[in-house]
Amino acid sequence: MKSIFTIISLCVFAFHSFAIELNYKWKANSAYTYGATITDNISTSMMGMNVQEKYLTTVDFVLAISSVDAQGTATGTLYLLNFNVKDSKGISVASLLNLPKNAVKSEVKVDRKGNFTFLKKLQLVTTSTSNALVYANVNKNGGTAGAEVDGEKVEVYAEFDPKTGKMKAGYSVSTIAKPKKVTVKEDEQSDEIDIIPYDLLQFLILPDGDVKLNDKIEVRAGLYTVNETVKTLTSAQAVIGQKISTDKNADMFEGSAKGETDGGSFDMGSFGGTDGMDLDTEDQAAIATSNAMAPAINGELVSTFDVVNGQFINSKGVITSTIDTMGVKMTCTTNFDFRKK
Repeated sequence: MKSIFTIISLCVFAFHSFAIELNYKWKANSAYTYGATITDNISTSMMGMNVQEKYLTTVDFVLAISSVDAQGTATGTLYLLNFNVKDSKGISVASLLNLPKNAVKSEVKVDRKGNFTFLKKLQLVTTSTSNALVYANVNKNGGTAGAEVDGEKVEVYAEFDPKTGKMKAGYSVSTIAKPKKVTVKEDEQSDEIDIIPYDLLQFLILPDGDVKLNDKIEVRAGLYTVNETVKTLTSAQAVIGQKISTDKNADMFEGSAKGETDGGSFDMGSFGGTDGMDLDTEDQAAIATSNAMAPAINGELVSTFDVVNGQFINSKGVITSTIDTMGVKMTCTTNFDFRKK
């Protein structure tokens, strides 16, 4: 469900009538420590039944930069320090504390605008018999699809007893740096939980071009609209608010952009879309199905950036995603607080 955050990164504005451009100032051989607290409340309804689940995730991790190229793009690793997930009963699903440096890591590239690129991602895959900490390949959409894990041997750092959250025999903190090839078989109750909050890293993405205090931008990409406001802008700090909403009646292939700045307002109108296209009945039905299956995403967040040092400070907010299709309705409300330490 958390992959819903990626839609926000598609809607970051790019206009050039502002005053200050925000960029990350990555430095080779430097390390940046981050922490996050994430609460996921998940409600699933089907066949007259309703299941309520809750996960509380706390995580600390480090972004270690090994090199930076001439364009400001950094290469390095994200490695885990501490990780704990508790379910709605307060029972620990998995817990890893005080891990050795670089024991559980994820290779990464990040440019000066905060766009991250991963080849693999760390996930906790829950099943009825075992919860596995896996290092799974990233698909073309940026996620680790269940089909890439289910029934196949993947790199597993550790397996946990789903009832106690304790590591199973054969695993320990001292040996966790050497993942094993294990077959992970998912079932109907399985979840895939990001160990490092990759989706929250989307909130490190900065707008292209310059920004100015009180600027307001509205960008629509298909069903989703993001409103961004520069709430605070000084020589030391920038605070940007985002609000995302969904219109299931919108054209999923159409976009638009408008805003208000000190220089006046602008409206680029709509672009793309299916209006005027010769769509047959099959095409119309396929589009209607895609609209229905797309998640409805609504929420607000605020992100703060250190202008002087070119670094993210924090981001916090609430995002709700609902999928209602084929007799199954799933709603996930995520509260998060993500910050640089």
